[in-house]
Amino acid sequence: MIRTLFARTPARMVRSPLPGVAYMPLRFAGHSKWANIRHDKAKNDAKKNKEATLMAIRIESCVRTGGKEANSRLDQLLEKAKSLNVQKSLVERAIKRGAGELTNASQQQEVQYEFMGPGGVAVIVSALTDNKARTVSLVKNAMNYFPASLSSCGFMFEKKGEIIFMPKDEAESFDDVFEVALEIGAEDVEEVEFDDEFIPDKKHRFYRLLCEAGDINLVANALTAKGFKLHETAVRYLATADTQVPFPEDSSKGYLRAIDNLDQIADVTDYYTNIQGEHEERILSSVN
Repeated sequence: MIRTLFARTPARMVRSPLPGVAYMPLRFAGHSKWANIRHDKAKNDAKKNKEATLMAIRIESCVRTGGKEANSRLDQLLEKAKSLNVQKSLVERAIKRGAGELTNASQQQEVQYEFMGPGGVAVIVSALTDNKARTVSLVKNAMNYFPASLSSCGFMFEKKGEIIFMPKDEAESFDDVFEVALEIGAEDVEEVEFDDEFIPDKKHRFYRLLCEAGDINLVANALTAKGFKLHETAVRYLATADTQVPFPEDSSKGYLRAIDNLDQIADVTDYYTNIQGEHEERILSSVN
Protein backbone atom coordinates (compact mmCIF):
# COMPACT_ATOMS: atom_id res chain seq x y z
CA MET A 1 0.00 0.00 0.00
CA ILE A 2 1.30 3.45 -0.86
CA ARG A 3 0.01 6.63 0.73
CA THR A 4 1.47 10.00 -0.13
CA LEU A 5 1.35 13.58 1.09
CA PHE A 6 -0.33 14.67 -2.13
CA ALA A 7 -2.41 11.63 -3.05
CA ARG A 8 -3.97 10.27 0.13
CA THR A 9 -5.94 7.52 -1.61
CA PRO A 10 -4.50 4.09 -0.67
CA ALA A 11 -3.00 2.04 -3.42
CA ARG A 12 -1.07 -1.21 -3.55
CA MET A 13 2.43 -1.62 -4.78
CA VAL A 14 2.40 -5.04 -6.39
CA ARG A 15 5.45 -6.92 -7.56
CA SER A 16 5.01 -8.85 -10.74
CA PRO A 17 7.37 -10.49 -13.26
CA LEU A 18 8.70 -8.16 -15.91
CA PRO A 19 6.46 -8.29 -18.98
CA GLY A 20 7.75 -9.66 -22.20
CA VAL A 21 10.21 -12.06 -20.57
CA ALA A 22 10.09 -15.65 -21.83
CA TYR A 23 10.94 -18.35 -19.31
CA MET A 24 12.72 -21.21 -21.08
CA PRO A 25 13.53 -24.70 -19.76
CA LEU A 26 17.14 -25.28 -18.74
CA ARG A 27 19.42 -26.84 -21.31
CA PHE A 28 22.53 -28.86 -20.55
CA ALA A 29 25.73 -26.95 -21.20
CA GLY A 30 28.35 -28.62 -23.33
CA HIS A 31 30.94 -28.76 -20.56
CA SER A 32 31.36 -30.18 -17.07
CA LYS A 33 29.38 -29.45 -13.95
CA TRP A 34 32.59 -28.15 -12.35
CA ALA A 35 32.98 -25.64 -15.17
CA ASN A 36 29.45 -24.41 -14.47
CA ILE A 37 30.19 -24.12 -10.76
CA ARG A 38 33.36 -22.15 -11.42
CA HIS A 39 31.47 -19.88 -13.83
CA ASP A 40 28.70 -19.24 -11.29
CA LYS A 41 31.25 -18.62 -8.53
CA ALA A 42 33.10 -16.14 -10.72
CA LYS A 43 29.86 -14.27 -11.41
CA ASN A 44 28.96 -14.25 -7.71
CA ASP A 45 32.44 -13.06 -6.75
CA ALA A 46 32.27 -10.29 -9.34
CA LYS A 47 28.86 -9.23 -8.00
CA LYS A 48 30.15 -9.15 -4.42
CA ASN A 49 33.21 -7.17 -5.46
CA LYS A 50 31.05 -4.61 -7.23
CA GLU A 51 28.68 -4.33 -4.26
CA ALA A 52 31.68 -3.64 -2.03
CA THR A 53 33.07 -1.06 -4.46
CA LEU A 54 29.71 0.71 -4.76
CA MET A 55 29.33 0.76 -0.98
CA ALA A 56 32.77 2.35 -0.65
CA ILE A 57 31.82 4.98 -3.24
CA ARG A 58 28.63 5.83 -1.36
CA ILE A 59 30.49 6.06 1.94
CA GLU A 60 33.12 8.35 0.42
CA SER A 61 30.44 10.62 -1.09
CA CYS A 62 28.49 10.68 2.18
CA VAL A 63 31.54 11.75 4.18
CA ARG A 64 32.46 14.36 1.58
CA THR A 65 29.03 16.02 1.85
CA GLY A 66 28.15 15.40 5.50
CA GLY A 67 31.40 14.85 7.37
CA LYS A 68 32.44 11.98 9.65
CA GLU A 69 30.69 13.14 12.82
CA ALA A 70 26.94 13.30 13.59
CA ASN A 71 26.12 11.86 10.17
CA SER A 72 23.12 9.51 10.29
CA ARG A 73 23.50 8.57 6.62
CA LEU A 74 27.06 7.45 7.29
CA ASP A 75 25.93 5.35 10.26
CA GLN A 76 23.35 3.62 8.04
CA LEU A 77 25.88 2.99 5.27
CA LEU A 78 28.44 1.59 7.71
CA GLU A 79 25.82 -0.75 9.11
CA LYS A 80 24.92 -1.92 5.61
CA ALA A 81 28.58 -2.36 4.68
CA LYS A 82 29.01 -4.58 7.72
CA SER A 83 26.00 -6.70 6.72
CA LEU A 84 27.52 -7.13 3.24
CA ASN A 85 30.87 -8.15 4.76
CA VAL A 86 32.71 -5.30 3.06
CA GLN A 87 36.37 -5.33 4.09
CA LYS A 88 37.12 -2.98 6.96
CA SER A 89 40.18 -1.60 5.15
CA LEU A 90 38.04 -0.68 2.13
CA VAL A 91 35.55 1.16 4.35
CA GLU A 92 38.30 3.00 6.24
CA ARG A 93 39.96 4.15 3.01
CA ALA A 94 36.59 5.37 1.70
CA ILE A 95 36.07 7.44 4.85
CA LYS A 96 39.57 8.92 4.58
CA ARG A 97 39.09 9.76 0.90
CA GLY A 98 35.80 11.48 1.67
CA ALA A 99 37.43 13.47 4.46
CA GLY A 100 40.32 14.48 2.20
CA GLU A 101 42.87 12.64 4.33
CA LEU A 102 44.40 10.65 1.45
CA THR A 103 46.47 13.01 -0.67
CA ASN A 104 47.56 10.27 -3.09
CA ALA A 105 44.05 8.98 -3.81
CA SER A 106 43.21 8.50 -7.48
CA GLN A 107 41.29 11.37 -9.04
CA GLN A 108 37.91 9.93 -9.95
CA GLN A 109 35.00 11.91 -11.37
CA GLU A 110 31.26 11.41 -11.14
CA VAL A 111 29.69 11.35 -14.61
CA GLN A 112 26.22 10.83 -16.06
CA TYR A 113 25.32 9.57 -19.52
CA GLU A 114 21.86 10.13 -20.98
CA PHE A 115 20.24 7.73 -23.44
CA MET A 116 16.98 7.44 -25.38
CA GLY A 117 15.72 4.06 -26.57
CA PRO A 118 12.65 2.44 -28.17
CA GLY A 119 9.22 3.33 -26.84
CA GLY A 120 10.39 6.67 -25.46
CA VAL A 121 12.44 4.97 -22.74
CA ALA A 122 14.95 7.38 -21.19
CA VAL A 123 17.93 6.12 -19.20
CA ILE A 124 20.45 8.04 -17.11
CA VAL A 125 23.58 6.05 -16.24
CA SER A 126 25.73 7.27 -13.34
CA ALA A 127 29.37 6.27 -13.07
CA LEU A 128 32.54 7.04 -11.15
CA THR A 129 35.64 6.92 -13.30
CA ASP A 130 39.26 7.92 -13.68
CA ASN A 131 39.05 7.38 -17.45
CA LYS A 132 36.01 8.93 -19.16
CA ALA A 133 36.90 7.53 -22.59
CA ARG A 134 36.95 3.97 -21.24
CA THR A 135 33.71 4.35 -19.30
CA VAL A 136 31.64 5.97 -22.04
CA SER A 137 32.76 3.26 -24.47
CA LEU A 138 31.71 0.47 -22.10
CA VAL A 139 28.37 2.13 -21.32
CA LYS A 140 27.57 2.78 -24.99
CA ASN A 141 28.37 -0.84 -25.87
CA ALA A 142 26.01 -2.05 -23.14
CA MET A 143 23.17 0.26 -24.19
CA ASN A 144 23.53 -0.80 -27.84
CA TYR A 145 21.79 -4.05 -26.91
CA PHE A 146 18.54 -2.16 -26.21
CA PRO A 147 19.29 -0.36 -28.57
CA ALA A 148 19.64 3.13 -27.10
CA SER A 149 21.83 6.03 -28.16
CA LEU A 150 23.29 9.02 -26.35
CA SER A 151 20.65 11.75 -26.28
CA SER A 152 19.67 14.46 -23.81
CA CYS A 153 16.92 13.32 -21.43
CA GLY A 154 17.90 14.91 -18.12
CA PHE A 155 14.98 17.33 -18.34
CA MET A 156 12.66 14.33 -17.88
CA PHE A 157 14.03 13.65 -14.38
CA GLU A 158 14.34 15.41 -11.04
CA LYS A 159 17.32 14.95 -8.75
CA LYS A 160 15.98 14.06 -5.30
CA GLY A 161 17.10 12.77 -1.96
CA GLU A 162 15.39 9.47 -1.15
CA ILE A 163 15.23 7.92 2.31
CA ILE A 164 13.68 4.55 3.15
CA PHE A 165 13.08 4.21 6.88
CA MET A 166 11.21 2.03 9.35
CA PRO A 167 8.37 3.01 11.68
CA LYS A 168 9.30 3.38 15.34
CA ASP A 169 6.66 0.82 16.31
CA GLU A 170 3.77 -1.06 14.73
CA ALA A 171 1.19 1.20 16.38
CA GLU A 172 2.52 4.28 14.61
CA SER A 173 0.10 5.65 12.02
CA PHE A 174 0.80 7.20 8.64
CA ASP A 175 -0.58 10.50 9.93
CA ASP A 176 2.04 10.50 12.70
CA VAL A 177 4.80 10.13 10.12
CA PHE A 178 3.06 12.69 7.90
CA GLU A 179 3.41 15.34 10.60
CA VAL A 180 7.06 14.53 11.18
CA ALA A 181 7.75 14.65 7.44
CA LEU A 182 6.30 18.15 7.19
CA GLU A 183 8.38 19.35 10.12
CA ILE A 184 11.71 18.19 8.73
CA GLY A 185 11.28 19.40 5.15
CA ALA A 186 9.98 16.40 3.21
CA GLU A 187 8.42 17.00 -0.20
CA ASP A 188 6.62 13.66 -0.29
CA VAL A 189 6.31 10.51 1.82
CA GLU A 190 4.85 7.10 1.03
CA GLU A 191 4.00 4.06 3.08
CA VAL A 192 5.27 0.86 1.46
CA GLU A 193 3.72 -2.40 2.61
CA PHE A 194 4.63 -5.89 1.47
CA ASP A 195 3.87 -9.47 2.44
CA ASP A 196 6.26 -11.56 4.52
CA GLU A 197 7.33 -14.47 2.31
CA PHE A 198 7.69 -16.79 5.31
CA ILE A 199 4.77 -15.80 7.56
CA PRO A 200 1.24 -15.88 6.03
CA ASP A 201 -0.86 -12.73 6.46
CA LYS A 202 2.07 -10.82 8.02
CA LYS A 203 2.80 -7.38 6.58
CA HIS A 204 5.92 -5.24 6.78
CA ARG A 205 5.86 -1.45 6.62
CA PHE A 206 8.50 0.97 5.48
CA TYR A 207 8.27 4.65 4.62
CA ARG A 208 9.81 6.33 1.60
CA LEU A 209 10.56 10.05 1.88
CA LEU A 210 11.64 12.44 -0.87
CA CYS A 211 13.42 15.73 -0.28
CA GLU A 212 15.71 18.16 -2.06
CA ALA A 213 18.96 16.40 -2.93
CA GLY A 214 21.02 18.97 -1.03
CA ASP A 215 18.94 18.48 2.14
CA ILE A 216 19.29 14.70 2.44
CA ASN A 217 21.86 14.74 5.25
CA LEU A 218 19.83 17.22 7.31
CA VAL A 219 16.61 15.25 6.82
CA ALA A 220 18.30 11.92 7.60
CA ASN A 221 19.77 13.34 10.82
CA ALA A 222 16.36 14.76 11.78
CA LEU A 223 14.68 11.37 11.26
CA THR A 224 17.27 9.63 13.39
CA ALA A 225 16.92 12.24 16.13
CA LYS A 226 13.18 11.53 16.24
CA GLY A 227 13.79 7.80 16.72
CA PHE A 228 13.33 6.40 13.22
CA LYS A 229 15.72 3.76 11.87
CA LEU A 230 17.15 4.45 8.41
CA HIS A 231 17.17 1.58 5.92
CA GLU A 232 18.43 3.22 2.71
CA THR A 233 19.53 6.73 1.77
CA ALA A 234 20.57 7.93 -1.67
CA VAL A 235 20.42 10.79 -4.13
CA ARG A 236 18.60 9.63 -7.26
CA TYR A 237 17.20 10.85 -10.57
CA LEU A 238 13.43 10.23 -10.62
CA ALA A 239 11.35 10.54 -13.78
CA THR A 240 8.56 13.12 -13.63
CA ALA A 241 5.03 11.72 -13.81
CA ASP A 242 4.27 13.16 -17.24
CA THR A 243 7.34 11.59 -18.88
CA GLN A 244 6.90 8.00 -17.67
CA VAL A 245 6.29 5.27 -20.27
CA PRO A 246 5.19 1.60 -20.15
CA PHE A 247 7.73 -1.21 -20.12
CA PRO A 248 8.99 -1.69 -23.73
CA GLU A 249 7.58 -5.16 -24.32
CA ASP A 250 8.66 -5.26 -27.96
CA SER A 251 12.25 -4.54 -26.92
CA SER A 252 12.26 -6.32 -23.55
CA LYS A 253 14.99 -8.82 -24.41
CA GLY A 254 17.40 -6.11 -25.56
CA TYR A 255 16.54 -3.86 -22.62
CA LEU A 256 17.18 -6.56 -20.04
CA ARG A 257 20.44 -7.53 -21.73
CA ALA A 258 21.54 -3.88 -21.72
CA ILE A 259 20.80 -3.55 -18.00
CA ASP A 260 22.60 -6.82 -17.27
CA ASN A 261 25.66 -5.52 -19.11
CA LEU A 262 25.52 -2.21 -17.21
CA ASP A 263 25.55 -4.18 -13.96
CA GLN A 264 28.80 -5.82 -15.03
CA ILE A 265 30.64 -2.52 -15.62
CA ALA A 266 32.73 -1.73 -12.55
CA ASP A 267 32.54 2.05 -13.14
CA VAL A 268 28.72 2.17 -13.23
CA THR A 269 27.23 3.10 -9.86
CA ASP A 270 23.52 3.28 -10.76
CA TYR A 271 21.01 3.82 -13.53
CA TYR A 272 17.60 5.51 -13.70
CA THR A 273 14.76 5.10 -16.19
CA ASN A 274 11.35 6.59 -16.89
CA ILE A 275 9.67 3.17 -17.10
CA GLN A 276 6.46 3.13 -15.07
CA GLY A 277 6.81 1.19 -11.83
CA GLU A 278 10.46 0.19 -12.30
CA HIS A 279 11.76 2.35 -9.46
CA GLU A 280 9.02 1.01 -7.16
CA GLU A 281 10.11 -2.54 -8.01
CA ARG A 282 13.67 -1.67 -7.01
CA ILE A 283 12.43 -0.17 -3.72
CA LEU A 284 10.61 -3.40 -2.91
CA SER A 285 13.74 -5.38 -3.76
CA SER A 286 15.73 -3.24 -1.32
CA VAL A 287 13.40 -3.81 1.62
CA ASN A 288 12.36 -7.41 0.98
